[in-house]
Amino acid sequence: MSAPPSSLPQWRPRTPTQALRAFAASRAWLLSALLLTQALTLLAALWTERQWQERALRAQAQTNLTQMAQLTSVSVQTYLQAAEQIVQLEQRNVRAGLLRPSDEAQTLQAFDALLDTLPQLSGVMAAQADGRFVFARRDGPQDQGRFTRVIRVQPSRRVISRTVDAAGRVQSVSPRDEGYDPRQRPWYQLAQARPGQVVWTDPYVFATSQEPGITAALGDRSGLVVGVDVQLQQLADLLRRLPLGPQGRAFLADAQGRAIATSRAWPGGQRGPDGQANVPLLSAVADAPLHALLGPQGRPQLFPQAHWVTLEGELYAAVVQPVQVQPGVQWVVGVYGPAAELMGAPGRRGAWPFVLLTSLLSGLLAWPLVRRATRPLAELQRQATTDPLTGLPNRASFLAELDEVLRQPPEGALGVAIFDLDGFKAVNDTYGHPAGDEVLHAVGARMLAAAHIGDTLGRLGGDEFALIVQADSAEEVRLRVEGVLHALGHRPVTAAGVPHALTSTAGLAFVPAGSAPTPSLMLARADTALIRGKRREKGRLWVDGEVTMPTLFR
Repeated sequence: MSAPPSSLPQWRPRTPTQALRAFAASRAWLLSALLLTQALTLLAALWTERQWQERALRAQAQTNLTQMAQLTSVSVQTYLQAAEQIVQLEQRNVRAGLLRPSDEAQTLQAFDALLDTLPQLSGVMAAQADGRFVFARRDGPQDQGRFTRVIRVQPSRRVISRTVDAAGRVQSVSPRDEGYDPRQRPWYQLAQARPGQVVWTDPYVFATSQEPGITAALGDRSGLVVGVDVQLQQLADLLRRLPLGPQGRAFLADAQGRAIATSRAWPGGQRGPDGQANVPLLSAVADAPLHALLGPQGRPQLFPQAHWVTLEGELYAAVVQPVQVQPGVQWVVGVYGPAAELMGAPGRRGAWPFVLLTSLLSGLLAWPLVRRATRPLAELQRQATTDPLTGLPNRASFLAELDEVLRQPPEGALGVAIFDLDGFKAVNDTYGHPAGDEVLHAVGARMLAAAHIGDTLGRLGGDEFALIVQADSAEEVRLRVEGVLHALGHRPVTAAGVPHALTSTAGLAFVPAGSAPTPSLMLARADTALIRGKRREKGRLWVDGEVTMPTLFR
């Protein structure tokens, strides 16, 4: 049964004016709701602003400190690794007969080339068990001159010291014998105690420059020790370039708390009981925030994550991380400063957060669509330029990069090297192609880690890799290529759980000054040097134009 008409809802028609008023009222209610929502959002934002700023300040300060500490750690390891590679290379050159400490003139010439190539080196030396000694160091204005010392023991002890200016002119010659015996020096004794292993001395102040430094040395069982003095002033320059505020500071110290380098002016060495200058302790040169980071014995405590401390009403943040110098020896790098300086002055919050939020949401919605639409193009580009096995540039991409480099006049020396693995075919034949692919992948990763920043590494195909090196001199190019060559053979490559002792032979071709060869020609020259050299001796570098020189086979 239908309900009585009086119980049904009554619909009343509205005039245009009434409909317009109702529509206006609806818009007003909607606008009021939006305004109320915005007002509540703004009030909530203002209410949480202090807490937000505090959290943001701490998070940003911790991020900045951690990044600066990690960057400094990597830079220090890279800086010291170059010296370690040099002493290893010099020892190999001695064993190969390319460097003969008994030939003083040839040895000093090689040392001079190293000092010209590597600015972190202060001196280079070679000492023998009978007391013979050959030494060269930087000297004169702007370290352009040289000081050399030769100690002979046959038929009797004789010392010859020379100073040479930047033009190579001898300034003085002295036969004065001060009784110096290299065998009594810590670097020689450490190297003899651990033959075949690169050793580092504790930081000390160089007698000539009065600047802090360390010595890396490598000895063999015959008593021959080669070493390099590494100046640490450049590490202080690195710390000074960190984006720290007026009250911030960075430091580098050893495990005993000696201040190796700081981001401020070096605080002058302290004099010990023997009257010699020593590297100062952090506890002796620290400001109040740094003192808060030192332990009871004055040694820096480790804070891998941000450590917070309040001094005189101001909040400070610090990160102190270890730096591995060699197995069993580690330094520490620390960065600290007021939290407000590390983050910068916080901005005022107004209407812009809402605009930012809208833009962010739009971007979040659009980004997956853009990525999905462009993913096939990115994948095609990656497949066209990248070797799928090693992730390195493939042959076509490497040739394109080489062509781009050859179009520009090289500054200094430009070389192209081709590497061919020795014994790789035996891996494929014995363990199968999957093991061979695993070896090639590991080889590519190892070569990439050994190459310098700015060098271009690619895989040409099979077990052939290629490298483009630009440096200030041909000698530096050769040293960098030999460094990659050494990285391949200094330890076995493990594939399918089996270690494979692989070496590599390399051919190197230099771009002649004033010429514009094609990429194919440069690869052909490097390949020719590789093929000819490999017939004579594997596991070493052969340079185009030098392969047939008789002096290489004496």
